[in-house]
Amino acid sequence: MLGNFHGLDHARFMVEALIEAEKAGKRGDRAIGAVIVHQNEIVARGSNQIESADSNLIHAEIDAMNKCASFLRKHARECVIYTTVEPCVMCLSTIVMANIRHVVFATEDRYMNMKPFIQSNPYIAKRIHQYLGGIQEERSIELLKKYSPETAEVILHGHRI
Repeated sequence: MLGNFHGLDHARFMVEALIEAEKAGKRGDRAIGAVIVHQNEIVARGSNQIESADSNLIHAEIDAMNKCASFLRKHARECVIYTTVEPCVMCLSTIVMANIRHVVFATEDRYMNMKPFIQSNPYIAKRIHQYLGGIQEERSIELLKKYSPETAEVILHGHRI
C-alpha cells in the first residue's frame, strides 16, 4: 500500500520529470518526460525517444518503466509515476499491467481524451487508485511549445491544426 500519496511533494517530482522532458526536446524528441517514485525516492527516469531511437514505442513512461522493470515486479503498487503529459492509451495500459496504481501528470492530453477511456473500462478504473493532473502544467506546456510545437497543438487542442 502506498504511504501518504497526498503527502508527497508532487511539484518537486514533476520538476524532475520536466528535466527529462527538456532533455528529450533538446535531443529532437517530443518534450515529454517521466519519473517513477518509491517511498519518496526516484527509482527511474525516462524520456520520449520516438525520433532518436526511431521507434514509436519509446514514450517517456515506457522508458522509465523499462529502466526499473524488475523493481516494479516487487514494488509497483507503492510507486507513483509522474509524467509531463497525461499517459496515452499505450502508456496507461502498460502502467496498469506493471501494477503502478498512482499516476500524476502535468498536462491533460485533449487528443487522447483518456478520462472516458478509464471510466468505460472497469478493469482499468479499478486498478488506477490515484489519477491527478495539472501539476506544473504551465512549465510542461511551455516545453512542449518550445521543442514540439506540432505535438503541443494536438495535445492542447485535441486535433491537428
